[in-house]
Amino acid sequence: MRDQTVVDVVFEEWRSALGAEHPAEDDDFFAAGGDSQLALQMVSRIERRLDIRFPLEVLFIEGTLGSVLNACEERVSA
Repeated sequence: MRDQTVVDVVFEEWRSALGAEHPAEDDDFFAAGGDSQLALQMVSRIERRLDIRFPLEVLFIEGTLGSVLNACEERVSA
C-alpha cells in the first residue's frame, strides 16, 4: 500500500511540472513533455516537501511516475 502523503506530493508536483491533470503511474516524464530543467525543478520541490534526497537517475533512466513514487517511498520510510 502506498504512503498517501508521498502519493499526494509526487502527484501534485508531477501535475504542476507537466500540466497533466490525471497522470498514471506508467506515464513517462519526458514522453509527457518534460525536460531536464523541469525535472530538476520538480525533484527539488519533492525533496524539500518530503525532506529526502531523490536519486536523479531514477527520473532520467526509468522516468515513470511509478518509479518516482517508489524511490520517494523508499527514502521516506528509511
